[in-house]
Amino acid sequence: MTEVFIRRASGLTRAIGPWDALAYAFMTPCIMNPFFFIIWTNQAYPGVNMILTTIPGVLLMFIPALLYIWFSIAMPRSGGEYIWGSRTISPAWGFCAGLALTIVGASWAGSSTFVAQSWGFNMALRDIAIWQSGSLVAAKTHSLWLLADTLDTVGWLTVLCSLWLLVEFLIMWKGARAAMYFSWFSVITATISLLSFVVGVLASGGLPVFIEKFNAMSGTTYQAVLDAAEAGGWPVRAYDINMSLGAGSTFVALNTLGSTYTANIMGEVKEVKKSSILAMLGALVLFLIYWVIFYSIAYWGFGGHFWAAIAYFVNTFGAVGAGAGTWEGWPFGNVFTAPNFMLVFLNPAAAAVTSLMAAFSWISCAMGEAFGPVRNIFAYSFDRVLPTFFAKTDRKGSPWTAVLLGWIIAWVFLFVYFYQGTWVAYTTLAWFFAWVIVGAIGMTFPYTSRGKSIFEKSPEIVKKKIGGVPLIFIFGLLTFLVSGWYCYNTIVPFLLGLASAFYLWVTVIMFVLPSFVIYYISRAYYKSKGIPMELQFKEIPPD
Repeated sequence: MTEVFIRRASGLTRAIGPWDALAYAFMTPCIMNPFFFIIWTNQAYPGVNMILTTIPGVLLMFIPALLYIWFSIAMPRSGGEYIWGSRTISPAWGFCAGLALTIVGASWAGSSTFVAQSWGFNMALRDIAIWQSGSLVAAKTHSLWLLADTLDTVGWLTVLCSLWLLVEFLIMWKGARAAMYFSWFSVITATISLLSFVVGVLASGGLPVFIEKFNAMSGTTYQAVLDAAEAGGWPVRAYDINMSLGAGSTFVALNTLGSTYTANIMGEVKEVKKSSILAMLGALVLFLIYWVIFYSIAYWGFGGHFWAAIAYFVNTFGAVGAGAGTWEGWPFGNVFTAPNFMLVFLNPAAAAVTSLMAAFSWISCAMGEAFGPVRNIFAYSFDRVLPTFFAKTDRKGSPWTAVLLGWIIAWVFLFVYFYQGTWVAYTTLAWFFAWVIVGAIGMTFPYTSRGKSIFEKSPEIVKKKIGGVPLIFIFGLLTFLVSGWYCYNTIVPFLLGLASAFYLWVTVIMFVLPSFVIYYISRAYYKSKGIPMELQFKEIPPD
């Protein structure tokens, strides 16, 4: 008789406690990504106010977080969306949602490694060069600035980022405990980076001092930057409240994505109920605190209109403004003028520390972005959707073959980022499309024949109802609506002509279609071998 599953135990071990789960959920979306989201969001949604948009952007994410918590408690296994969907509505649609989020996360691991090297470590070299030279013009001939220029070339970035990826995935291969230690390292270094930024701005006197030093050291003036952006037709001196509270919150929501990967590693988590609640809700609370502090200080110390103007002229990998290359007075060339760089005009020592600690945090969060997806790869293979080779575990309980595949995917997308860096910002469309599917899974879970049998066996919290309606249905409906709204907001830059339709086609071709092709090929193959895959979707995988 053919076994329903490839073996009677997953081979994974439950080694992650509640506080480790919180550290993982908090660090995975990259805590210090606001250093470049303040630029990205201003480029995609002109007139946005980042302080205003942070609050709705984070608060709306509590809705899908609750759905993920309920599903994690109902089906505490690695694989997340795929497990829930395949056991509720359809293996193909469950795989579609799961694979989209898997590829997105693994691709972010590649791009975050680039961010760590170029916008973190290399930026610290530039900060020190300005610190020692006394001005931007003099710093451009400093040995450390020239070294940063060299390390920012594609050749050196390829070498260094490949080495960082190797380190990240070796830590992941060591097992869940090693990954959690690295998660805490990310939280600590990100906190130091934020504190260094805040203290550096507050202790230096804020906006009046920044304007004075920027005018003296940069080779241009604060007012000239604002005037040049305004002359290009860019909204600089006024905020668009509707944009800030509406579409602009899309990129803040994007910055929280990844915290729900905690649900994808539930096969290795202890105290599932406590861990899922603490991790996925606690991370959102921490995001709100950290980011409101950051954006408030960035606006107080530099002026919110300054970031709008800077975003217009930036011309670097992954952040090309609408006015890039149009102003001869732009003194920064291809350097990414993020807050951790601009702080050098207020407090050079704090700028160097801020950039260095952010770099270390980004390196470790890149591991986190791939850790959940690697467990997804394991789950797909355990169900035979992908080759069962990728469901192998070693004696430590580490899915080493899935780790290997995850490293390959991340490495490939590292190169994609070099040449299509802006594309990464729009992977959010793939994510929210996947969440539309997850919302539908939540709505149908208590009612489909397969889902209902699991629902009725679930812990009492999962079966809670309001007015006879299961809470998980309500969470599913709200997730469906919120995610659909964010899907629309994600295409706003395309509608405004600020982004190429190329990225829409990439989303469909890379994140939606492959899942159906792979699943139906796999099903046909095992059917020819006399193995009915549908039997395994009637129950959750073994622990």
